[in-house]
Amino acid sequence: MRASKTCLHMAAGLIMTLALSRGVEAQTWSQDGPVPRTHTSAVYDANTDQMIIFGGLQGGTAGPLNDVWADQHVIADAQLAAPNLDWIPVFPTGTAPAARSGHSAFYDANSGNMVLFGGGTSSTTCLNDLWALEDANSSHGIPNWLELATAGTLPPARMNHNAVYDSSSNILIVFGGTNCAGGYLNDVWTLTNANGAGGTPAWTQLSPSGTAPAARENSSAIYDSTNRILTIYAGDNGGAGMSDVWTLANATGQSGTPQWTQVSPTGSKAPAARTGQSAVYDSVNNRMIIYGGINSVTGTGYLNDTWILSYANDIGGTPAWTALKVTGTAPLRRFHSAFYDSADNDMIVFGGDSQITTSPADDRTFVLSDANGLN
Repeated sequence: MRASKTCLHMAAGLIMTLALSRGVEAQTWSQDGPVPRTHTSAVYDANTDQMIIFGGLQGGTAGPLNDVWADQHVIADAQLAAPNLDWIPVFPTGTAPAARSGHSAFYDANSGNMVLFGGGTSSTTCLNDLWALEDANSSHGIPNWLELATAGTLPPARMNHNAVYDSSSNILIVFGGTNCAGGYLNDVWTLTNANGAGGTPAWTQLSPSGTAPAARENSSAIYDSTNRILTIYAGDNGGAGMSDVWTLANATGQSGTPQWTQVSPTGSKAPAARTGQSAVYDSVNNRMIIYGGINSVTGTGYLNDTWILSYANDIGGTPAWTALKVTGTAPLRRFHSAFYDSADNDMIVFGGDSQITTSPADDRTFVLSDANGLN
């Protein structure tokens, strides 16, 4: 049974131990868990209850990473009275992708692959490569890195973009980001055979009707796979955060012409404009849950509020904002990773920039129980 409801549980992901010297050996710090990072990717495998992370940007002057870690029993451990983490380092075979941050990744339960796209090796060098980590949950042996060759015209290189995965059609949908040269994007691309386990993945640029959202990076995206609707929220174009909401109907391009529509949610109060927040989707109740971020990409005022957007796909009723009141102290952070576990109604948050520690990059994992606000 869950120890407490509607609260934020914090589990420290960084445990440092000092080994006593033995002979000529010197004292050595060892780390139990991934180093603090931001702009990383975190995916979730419900079958094995694992969070799998790749890459990201370290704090200070340190560069990007290309390591892989798995947090085993992440949901089960969050339900303990004294939450604990079961981090293990993963050492895949094959040639690893270049170290990067601001990339996107998804996990495909059918193939067991984690697939990642793009990102940047620095703020001035963006990528548009595609990689699969085969057997990412380690259930059949040692995971293996495989760079995927693709058909079609490659999307422009980018980082800090959005990407959502339609598992029923095995299509990845990519929106926006920055090109690492001072430009911001609002284009939409699809990748068929996206899990890399079937035919050759193929890129196609979509040409939606309607007025497109302003070009941006660091926005949030959720996806309704039943109705094939993509919902985009906030982000920035190098300065102040945005507060707009958009839907893209027929987002895979398979069932008609995609169409952009700006949504005007109701509610007595709306979230402050922001960027670098996270969003997860409760598809059963059609609710988008957003958390954190910062008012401006160049600012220092980190946010820790949580909001619900009902009718998030703009179907069945008028979308409306509601502030979620939680017990416990919510962490202040931006550029973190988050996913939603529908079975337990939990939102899991990892890493990001934080004001908890002296060095902004963080390695903590937080779980928000009763995340959709309905219990």
